[in-house]
Amino acid sequence: MLINIEDLIRAIVWCANRRREKLTTLRLVKFVYLADLYYARYTKGKTLTGWPWAFVYFGPWCKQVNEAIDNAAKNGLIIAQEYPSKYDDAKDYRLFWVEDTEEEPKIIDALPTYVWSKLQWAIQKWADDWSGLLEYIYFETEPMLEAKPGALLDFRQSQMPAVVKKVELKKIPKAKLDEAKKTVARLQEKFKTGISASPSQGPTDTVYQEFVSKLEEEDLEAGLEGTAELGDLDSGRKR
Repeated sequence: MLINIEDLIRAIVWCANRRREKLTTLRLVKFVYLADLYYARYTKGKTLTGWPWAFVYFGPWCKQVNEAIDNAAKNGLIIAQEYPSKYDDAKDYRLFWVEDTEEEPKIIDALPTYVWSKLQWAIQKWADDWSGLLEYIYFETEPMLEAKPGALLDFRQSQMPAVVKKVELKKIPKAKLDEAKKTVARLQEKFKTGISASPSQGPTDTVYQEFVSKLEEEDLEAGLEGTAELGDLDSGRKR
């Protein structure tokens, strides 16, 4: 399939910008690799770019992808800006974005749906997750699974992920279902009866019965007047 790779690079950057993410060179390179992988899965190893990807540094890389990114920036398809690296004073890193995110790049219509839909999913998932992107590429993309550092990647190993088979549940005969429903209904009825029934009352004596009868009497009227005789409070005190 003949496509303009610089247009593909713009589409990748555009998709990331739609979710307000700018891409570093490393992430952009990895998404171009994924575009080749998703295409190779349906074409018995043929890639969109035809480039010789190798296991270099942080996974898949080739000099052609860096050249294409540089050309896309020079031709105004993407915007690039350099920033000083926090980890290496001798190197700068670049971020890429596009100004216009409203108009969809035309190349998207030219790409097979099975490529762009999967690539768009990957960009949305890992545009801001470098470690997650690397983990996916190292452990879930076929050309990298058995690759040795420095070796060329073999896209002929690309395969569609195995489809998870549906587990067919064993059908329960209607008679057993009806019997189960009846059992559940009986249990529900017992539960309701247990809640509504009052607990059994133990033996009572005359003191308890007198106390209960007092509780059933009417309350005393408020505002009673008079004098209460308490008796001799000092009867036991020595004088």
